[in-house]
Amino acid sequence: MSNPVVLAVTDYVPLSEQDRYEALVDELHQFFEAEDGFLSVDTVRYNRPHQIEYTVLSRWADEKAAQQWRKNKLIQKKLSQIEAITGGAADIVEASGIGLWFDHIEGAEARLPPGLPPIWKRIVLSVIGVYPMLILLLELTAPIIGSLPQLLQVFIIVVVLSALLTWPIMPWLSRLLQPWLMAK
Repeated sequence: MSNPVVLAVTDYVPLSEQDRYEALVDELHQFFEAEDGFLSVDTVRYNRPHQIEYTVLSRWADEKAAQQWRKNKLIQKKLSQIEAITGGAADIVEASGIGLWFDHIEGAEARLPPGLPPIWKRIVLSVIGVYPMLILLLELTAPIIGSLPQLLQVFIIVVVLSALLTWPIMPWLSRLLQPWLMAK
């Protein structure tokens, strides 16, 4: 895999349509699994008083795979059925590599691609996110995993730290520091 791509799709579903929507999305995910370059899919559900917000994160091997599935007629038909429930097309955000951690800001003109902060600012942001969490995790987990072999301890810390960085730490930090990150 040269540059895996994540598609984040957000749908807003009326409470009365929850079961039907989830059944259609399950079928859609089965179609995804048959596509070349598909890696995985996860769904996050947020219940609101009048609707449910679903965010589906699908991971693809590369940009080509992330676009190719859109040509599949079965997937197009399933998406049409889903859009009939949600009232329109979903909000889709595409990111690859470290770009997933940053809120993308559209260029001054709509035809410009979303921009990322300069590399040195992304490195600083990563250090701000990683270092305190690493220290905290080392202190909190020492009594629990301290008797395990060191390589296993490091693996556990890396897994937990990676999960926390992907969500919620880096998205939160990127929103918090967005004015600085995007300043010219």
